Amino acid sequence: MSSNRVCRLAALTLFAAAAATGAAAVCPTVLATVETAQPVPAWNGTTVRAKHAFERISVYNGKAGGQEFELAPDDQKQEGSRITQTWNLKGYRSMNVFLRCRYHDTAVVLFRDLAPDIATCTLRFAIDGRGGITGKSEMECR
Repeated sequence: MSSNRVCRLAALTLFAAAAATGAAAVCPTVLATVETAQPVPAWNGTTVRAKHAFERISVYNGKAGGQEFELAPDDQKQEGSRITQTWNLKGYRSMNVFLRCRYHDTAVVLFRDLAPDIATCTLRFAIDGRGGITGKSEMECR
Protein backbone atom coordinates (compact mmCIF):
# COMPACT_ATOMS: atom_id res chain seq x y z
CA MET A 1 0.00 0.00 0.00
CA SER A 2 1.28 3.47 -0.76
CA SER A 3 2.30 5.77 2.06
CA ASN A 4 -0.18 8.45 0.95
CA ARG A 5 -3.04 5.97 1.44
CA VAL A 6 -2.05 4.30 4.66
CA CYS A 7 -1.23 5.54 8.13
CA ARG A 8 0.17 2.76 10.26
CA LEU A 9 -0.05 2.95 14.01
CA ALA A 10 1.94 0.63 16.26
CA ALA A 11 -0.22 -1.23 18.74
CA LEU A 12 2.57 -2.75 20.83
CA THR A 13 4.43 -1.02 23.65
CA LEU A 14 8.06 -1.30 24.66
CA PHE A 15 9.14 -2.67 27.99
CA ALA A 16 10.57 0.50 29.57
CA ALA A 17 11.15 -1.24 32.88
CA ALA A 18 13.55 -3.68 31.20
CA ALA A 19 15.57 -0.78 29.77
CA ALA A 20 15.78 0.86 33.17
CA THR A 21 17.05 -2.29 34.87
CA GLY A 22 19.64 -3.12 32.22
CA ALA A 23 18.00 -6.43 31.31
CA ALA A 24 18.60 -7.91 27.87
CA ALA A 25 16.74 -6.17 25.06
CA VAL A 26 14.79 -8.36 22.65
CA CYS A 27 12.47 -7.08 19.91
CA PRO A 28 8.90 -8.38 20.10
CA THR A 29 8.49 -11.20 17.57
CA VAL A 30 5.24 -9.76 16.19
CA LEU A 31 4.09 -6.16 15.74
CA ALA A 32 0.35 -5.52 15.59
CA THR A 33 -0.64 -2.46 13.55
CA VAL A 34 -3.81 -0.66 12.60
CA GLU A 35 -3.83 0.54 8.99
CA THR A 36 -6.20 3.35 8.09
CA ALA A 37 -6.70 4.98 4.70
CA GLN A 38 -6.15 8.73 4.67
CA PRO A 39 -9.31 10.64 3.67
CA VAL A 40 -9.78 11.00 -0.09
CA PRO A 41 -12.59 13.27 -1.37
CA ALA A 42 -15.64 11.27 -2.54
CA TRP A 43 -14.18 7.96 -1.29
CA ASN A 44 -14.63 5.81 1.83
CA GLY A 45 -11.83 3.80 3.36
CA THR A 46 -11.46 0.84 5.65
CA THR A 47 -9.37 0.11 8.69
CA VAL A 48 -7.39 -3.12 8.82
CA ARG A 49 -5.61 -4.76 11.72
CA ALA A 50 -2.42 -6.51 10.64
CA LYS A 51 0.38 -8.48 12.30
CA HIS A 52 3.97 -8.24 11.09
CA ALA A 53 6.79 -10.65 11.93
CA PHE A 54 10.13 -9.34 13.21
CA GLU A 55 12.64 -8.78 10.39
CA ARG A 56 15.82 -7.05 11.58
CA ILE A 57 17.38 -4.42 13.83
CA SER A 58 19.17 -1.15 13.31
CA VAL A 59 21.53 0.17 16.01
CA TYR A 60 22.23 3.89 16.42
CA ASN A 61 24.26 6.44 18.37
CA GLY A 62 22.44 9.62 19.37
CA LYS A 63 18.80 10.41 20.07
CA ALA A 64 15.91 8.84 18.16
CA GLY A 65 14.30 11.48 15.95
CA GLY A 66 17.16 13.88 16.60
CA GLN A 67 20.80 13.64 15.69
CA GLU A 68 21.33 9.92 15.09
CA PHE A 69 24.07 7.86 13.48
CA GLU A 70 23.43 4.30 12.28
CA LEU A 71 26.11 1.85 13.37
CA ALA A 72 27.32 -0.87 11.02
CA PRO A 73 27.79 -4.36 12.46
CA ASP A 74 31.30 -4.98 13.79
CA ASP A 75 31.23 -8.59 12.63
CA GLN A 76 29.29 -10.68 10.10
CA LYS A 77 29.42 -14.44 9.57
CA GLN A 78 27.60 -16.38 6.87
CA GLU A 79 26.86 -20.11 6.67
CA GLY A 80 24.86 -20.83 3.53
CA SER A 81 21.85 -18.53 3.59
CA ARG A 82 22.11 -17.87 7.38
CA ILE A 83 23.83 -14.65 8.50
CA THR A 84 24.86 -13.57 11.99
CA GLN A 85 25.70 -9.90 12.58
CA THR A 86 27.19 -8.55 15.82
CA TRP A 87 27.46 -4.99 17.13
CA ASN A 88 30.04 -4.37 19.92
CA LEU A 89 28.68 -1.32 21.73
CA LYS A 90 31.36 -0.49 24.32
CA GLY A 91 33.27 1.79 21.93
CA TYR A 92 30.14 3.84 21.16
CA ARG A 93 29.11 4.72 24.71
CA SER A 94 30.29 8.35 24.60
CA MET A 95 26.75 8.96 23.23
CA ASN A 96 23.40 7.29 23.82
CA VAL A 97 22.88 4.00 21.94
CA PHE A 98 19.40 3.01 20.79
CA LEU A 99 17.79 0.17 18.90
CA ARG A 100 15.11 0.08 16.21
CA CYS A 101 13.14 -3.12 15.63
CA ARG A 102 11.99 -3.49 12.02
CA TYR A 103 9.18 -5.72 10.78
CA HIS A 104 8.22 -7.40 7.50
CA ASP A 105 5.84 -5.48 5.22
CA THR A 106 5.53 -2.29 7.27
CA ALA A 107 7.43 0.96 7.77
CA VAL A 108 6.32 1.07 11.44
CA VAL A 109 9.22 0.47 13.85
CA LEU A 110 9.68 0.08 17.58
CA PHE A 111 12.64 1.77 19.25
CA ARG A 112 14.23 2.10 22.66
CA ASP A 113 17.40 3.30 24.32
CA LEU A 114 19.80 0.56 25.39
CA ALA A 115 21.00 0.55 28.98
CA PRO A 116 24.70 1.47 29.37
CA ASP A 117 25.62 -2.06 30.56
CA ILE A 118 24.40 -3.67 27.32
CA ALA A 119 27.63 -4.48 25.46
CA THR A 120 26.57 -6.41 22.33
CA CYS A 121 23.65 -6.89 19.96
CA THR A 122 23.37 -9.99 17.78
CA LEU A 123 21.04 -10.52 14.81
CA ARG A 124 20.53 -13.88 13.09
CA PHE A 125 18.58 -14.08 9.84
CA ALA A 126 18.33 -15.88 6.50
CA ILE A 127 18.47 -14.39 3.01
CA ASP A 128 16.77 -15.53 -0.17
CA GLY A 129 18.32 -15.75 -3.65
CA ARG A 130 17.79 -12.02 -4.21
CA GLY A 131 19.41 -10.99 -0.92
CA GLY A 132 16.14 -10.22 0.88
CA ILE A 133 15.52 -11.26 4.48
CA THR A 134 13.31 -14.33 4.67
CA GLY A 135 11.92 -16.60 7.37
CA LYS A 136 12.25 -16.10 11.11
CA SER A 137 14.88 -13.65 12.35
CA GLU A 138 16.21 -13.60 15.92
CA MET A 139 18.04 -10.94 17.93
CA GLU A 140 19.26 -10.11 21.40
CA CYS A 141 21.16 -7.27 23.01
CA ARG A 142 23.04 -8.09 26.25
